[in-house]
Amino acid sequence: MTTSVHLADGKRVMAVADYKIISKPNCSMTPLGRVKVFLLLAVIPVFVGIGFSLAGMWLVFPFVGLELFALAYAFYYVNCHASDYESITIDDDRLIVEKRSYKQTSQFVLNPYWAQVALSGVPNGDLQLYLRSHGKEVEVGNYMNNEQRAALAEQLQKRTGATYRK
Repeated sequence: MTTSVHLADGKRVMAVADYKIISKPNCSMTPLGRVKVFLLLAVIPVFVGIGFSLAGMWLVFPFVGLELFALAYAFYYVNCHASDYESITIDDDRLIVEKRSYKQTSQFVLNPYWAQVALSGVPNGDLQLYLRSHGKEVEVGNYMNNEQRAALAEQLQKRTGATYRK
């Protein structure tokens, strides 16, 4: 697996990473598709509101507007988080976890030889996967189901010097 690295002088060098996994949320619609679905869903309340206002019940229109605002906000939220991801890279003596949520990107660098992989259950039945090293802790696998988290925990344990705790 290769990754590109940008140096300070602007040159781009290809580097080899030992292991890399990228996890993204399921985003099956394109931005144009989301606009089309929004317009399709917005047409129905507008026509219902027009029908009621023609019958003399014009007070329905503020509620139609409120409904359209809530629907537009939901689609805006989905659009903002469509490019979220988690990336785990093991490269020589570094374990790099990069997370992107909306416009924030955070990066955690751990030593893979000292890392601990912790897989713990929560009361609702979900599993949470943590990577820990030297007082740092980062949760990974937020876009995965329980089976995928367990498989990732086993892979990370095999590819690092990590201890594995359930």
